Amino acid sequence: MKLHHVGIVTDDIESAIRRHKELFGFVPITEVVDDPVQKVSVVMIAGPEADSVPIELIAPLSDDSPVSQILKGRARLYHLCFLVEDIEESLRNFRSHGAIIISAPVTAELYEGKRIAFVYTPDKYVVELLEK
Repeated sequence: MKLHHVGIVTDDIESAIRRHKELFGFVPITEVVDDPVQKVSVVMIAGPEADSVPIELIAPLSDDSPVSQILKGRARLYHLCFLVEDIEESLRNFRSHGAIIISAPVTAELYEGKRIAFVYTPDKYVVELLEK
């Protein structure tokens, strides 16, 4: 399992892109994508280094978006995403070790239809699984 990206929730994608460029030199490496299934708008940004771990900026598309509640709190770090070979096997492993499945596998627009799923770990943080 390899760390793929870190997800950060924002209320304004364009402003977040600008701030990350000014502060860290991060620039978009994908287009901004609206994902109606996930009810979010997303973009991947990364630094100029070849081994830079990307950041996924995530903004809600509607009030019932899964990330809307996060914006009401103080924290904006949303999840760590790991690249996995077999998402079903990974979910079984997480579940057998006490994790709660937040969302079953669905396709994601940003990742060209690859499947993603979310789990809540026993250590109380969210992990996204992205199938290779």
